[in-house]
Amino acid sequence: MAVVTAMLSVLLCLLYLRERGINRRINRELMYVKERIGRLTVEEGDGYVLLPSANRGIRELTAQINRLLEDLYLQKEDDRRARLAMMQVLTNISHDLRTPLTVLKGYSELLAGRMRKRDLGEAEKMAAKIGEKTDELVSVIGKYFTISKLESGDMRMAQRRIDLTRLCHEVMLDYYDLLETAQFAVEIQMDGRPVYVHGDEEAIVRILKNLIENAMKHGGDGRFLGIRLRCLSEKTVIEVEDHGKGISVRDQERIFDRNFTTARKGSGSGLGLAIAWELAGRMSAKLEVDSEPGVRTVFRVLFASEAAKDAGREELLEKS
Repeated sequence: MAVVTAMLSVLLCLLYLRERGINRRINRELMYVKERIGRLTVEEGDGYVLLPSANRGIRELTAQINRLLEDLYLQKEDDRRARLAMMQVLTNISHDLRTPLTVLKGYSELLAGRMRKRDLGEAEKMAAKIGEKTDELVSVIGKYFTISKLESGDMRMAQRRIDLTRLCHEVMLDYYDLLETAQFAVEIQMDGRPVYVHGDEEAIVRILKNLIENAMKHGGDGRFLGIRLRCLSEKTVIEVEDHGKGISVRDQERIFDRNFTTARKGSGSGLGLAIAWELAGRMSAKLEVDSEPGVRTVFRVLFASEAAKDAGREELLEKS
């Protein structure tokens, strides 16, 4: 009996020492985790808690901490990019507003001088220039307002059935006098039948106007503007074409980026195509560009055809 008691005592002692050793190791590992997190917080580094441990609970704890750290670092990077983007936007706003305001101030001073000299002919020209630059300023402010609404999610889309044939004709009529005055050759390829897609009418009009104005401004050297409406098996496509200087392959990759422009400094904000891209995406449409410098540039807006949308709905219903 005494032998058994002694053996049990030894066994219990060994178990106690073993558990004590495990607890000490766990405490050391927990202390390391605590100190490591403290160093990462103070140093603001992008490190992790690397601790090979035999304890499953410690391994799960460090894995969860590392996942949280990864989320934190991703958020920090997003915040850094957002700050840089905001600084760039503020810089662009300052530049885009300062240029027309400087011109406005100059023309207003010239106008005042002409009025003092009673030179009404020149005064009328100055007044026209002031009106032109005021319109430019209003346009720039409107574009920044639109892009801010898109990015904040405040712009609501009313998705409904739209006749693109009617819409394209109406938009082209708005530019008819301007194109004729600028001596553009205009080519319209649309048959008379209605072509329907689902989208927001105001957004589609804005996309078309931005593409047409872009073609007139940056492709105006070719004095050509073409608009086509094509129906493919799964897509309905609007094409806006110009025969200007074109866009290099390198620039085509960035042409829809906000504030990127191929125009000379001070002659464009670069927001028009970015807004068109955002609006198309909100309607599940796609915007593409195909350019052969010095020959032609074609912007395409691709909508899913009604038949393709109906087939997609039927497939979802069958799966459900």
